[in-house]
Amino acid sequence: MDIYTDKPTAAVIVTTRRVMAEPVVYWLFLLTLPAVLLLFGSSSTAAQHAEDLDGTIQHLIAYVRVSDVQFERNFISHDSVEAASHIEKKYQHFKDKIETPEQFIELCATASLVTGKQYQVITKQGDEVPAGQWLNAELDHYRLQNQE
Repeated sequence: MDIYTDKPTAAVIVTTRRVMAEPVVYWLFLLTLPAVLLLFGSSSTAAQHAEDLDGTIQHLIAYVRVSDVQFERNFISHDSVEAASHIEKKYQHFKDKIETPEQFIELCATASLVTGKQYQVITKQGDEVPAGQWLNAELDHYRLQNQE
């Protein structure tokens, strides 16, 4: 028996250990909480990035489709619908490797994989502009319009 409490000594030790364990569990919880939040937060951020990336790329493909310009690819002129279809096919091929809209433009809308020749956009006024430059200008415009 403990002289201060009328309880057996073993009971006092058990009670003390239970009281001591609560702060340890509390601190372990507090220390692991940020890691758990970071893990879940980064996966949702990655998912949001993927949605934003695909949305931006789909906008660029649609922009090509509705533009009223000609695309020169491998010495052959194509209308905007044909060009968009070709770019879409290349996007599906490279989709797993693309992490930014700039990579999309570089891999899918800048040059021929076969010949290495740069794609050209021919405007209504007859100006010839490299397709990559033309599409990067639209990307800049799109980002300015969609800033929050």
